[in-house]
Amino acid sequence: MTPDDPQHAALRAALDEGDLTPVFQPIVNVGGDCLGFEALNRFPNGCPPDAVWVLAQALGVAVALDTVALTMAVRGAQSLPGTLFLNVSAAHLSNPTILEQFGLPDHLVWEVTESGIMTAAGFRGTRWLKDHGYRVAMDDAGAGYSTEDRLKQLRPDIVKLDICVVQRWGKGEGGPLRRWVAAARRIGAVVLAEGVEDPSWRVALAQEGVHAFQGYAFGKPAPAAVWLTQLPISGG
Repeated sequence: MTPDDPQHAALRAALDEGDLTPVFQPIVNVGGDCLGFEALNRFPNGCPPDAVWVLAQALGVAVALDTVALTMAVRGAQSLPGTLFLNVSAAHLSNPTILEQFGLPDHLVWEVTESGIMTAAGFRGTRWLKDHGYRVAMDDAGAGYSTEDRLKQLRPDIVKLDICVVQRWGKGEGGPLRRWVAAARRIGAVVLAEGVEDPSWRVALAQEGVHAFQGYAFGKPAPAAVWLTQLPISGG
């Protein structure tokens, strides 16, 4: 890792020094009550997290970066109420037993990111997590690799609708959202809408069959200390 660009610098600092900051975004129900938080990451040099993870995957160190991020997230979330949603790359699922160190099943949901094609080992990993009491969410449904075929294979407990699907619904293009809600209903999965920026959407999305919500309408990602002073969250 020699190139001197922001992505390489952020990746080196995270892997060598644990220089990565966890932030948390609330997830709410139809009534606006906080159900838990998704853990996200910020790099001190301001580099976009997605760019750093793409680089980590290209260099074969995605699992190592995952491990640092998960460790920091669990440590930072210890005082937060509710369920903790943790992102995990498909590569990490080839040896899911190492994920046990991060928390108890009733406290965690593992979000399988859509950044790569899921291998047979990855599908076995998700089944292992579910067999051991963990819940699994398919992240970014409707974008990238998170197709309906992948939904049928993964059979997650929670389907997180990508922001693009939710924003299209907000503009009157409701077909994609309704197809995903119907697909989730067929496997008995909870539907969580990401990218909700208008609090009034909560009721309308609930009428479409969405069960939970995440987005700027309910709070931007922030350190755990911020949320301890602002709960409960109603979203207006």
